[in-house]
Amino acid sequence: MKAIVKEAPGPGLAVRDVVVPSIGTTDVLIRVQAAGICGTDAHIWEWNHWAASRLKPPLIIGHEFAGEVVAVGREVRGIAPGQIVSAEGHLNCGHCVLCRNGDAHVCRDMKIIGVDVDGAFAEYIRMPASNIWPIPPEVPIEVAAIHDPLGNAFHTVLATPVAGATVLIQGAGPIGLMAIAIARAAGAARVICSETNPLRRALAAKLGAHVVVEPGAGLSAAVGDATDGLGVDVVCEMSGHPDAIRSSLELVRNGGHVRLLGLPTDAVSIDLAGTVIFKGITIYGVLGRRMYDTWTQMSAFLKAGLIDVRPIITHRVPFERFEEGIAAIRSGQAGKVILTMESA
Repeated sequence: MKAIVKEAPGPGLAVRDVVVPSIGTTDVLIRVQAAGICGTDAHIWEWNHWAASRLKPPLIIGHEFAGEVVAVGREVRGIAPGQIVSAEGHLNCGHCVLCRNGDAHVCRDMKIIGVDVDGAFAEYIRMPASNIWPIPPEVPIEVAAIHDPLGNAFHTVLATPVAGATVLIQGAGPIGLMAIAIARAAGAARVICSETNPLRRALAAKLGAHVVVEPGAGLSAAVGDATDGLGVDVVCEMSGHPDAIRSSLELVRNGGHVRLLGLPTDAVSIDLAGTVIFKGITIYGVLGRRMYDTWTQMSAFLKAGLIDVRPIITHRVPFERFEEGIAAIRSGQAGKVILTMESA
């Protein structure tokens, strides 16, 4: 089969012929139909510090996908060839205290497809049956392919209820844009978005943000106007930028909630006493999706037609031209990029 492979340390990726994976008794083999290219894949192409410290080439990359089941192991039940599915790309151990107590998403032995083990940028992928998520016919395949980042957005926004709340989204990358749609659908009274990129500011408005501003004084003024100077109820920090993290703590109201999904590249200094302790706020670190209540929430919203994330998709590129998708992400002139697999 064809696959996009990180062959060795250093910049670049290559399309190569590799062996179709064999499946065990509890596995499922999926023919990939569409996949999402994300910033992580761009970092792997670049071979930045994170990629160099984490990956062990050679490796098939890619962790966002959907496709058709073509074979199942003899012990698999409830999944059949011909089904359209996506999958949870975090492979937890299943037997540690965290996994058994409902916190499998923070399993200490977690492995991620396309990062720690072979991933989804290939004609076929093997997944444990326990990680498979059936896709209803109402959901387009390109939306099914981005359930991974969409789940991140659901986890971030709905960590606590947001109905009637004023919500600030810091960073309108693809997950931040998804978060805007989710917050609106979940009943947020007002959604404010902060973003530096003009293209993404336009997308944020299209997805339903009530106010879209650049970071800085304009953001502080917008929050003040929207909340009568109180501060927002909930902040979803999606950028990982140190200034955005600090402003999130400053702009949330006393007793409010800050959810941190964006990953800073270095340590971030904050005024812990002034912006956290004396304000009595709750900070929640978001890692992936809760397994599997986040997936249940996501499916319910999609089946009911409460959100439409297709406007976030700005690029669709065929498998052999994956470099165009990577370049679009690195340029900053893209929302979500979909890799189509038909030509492979």
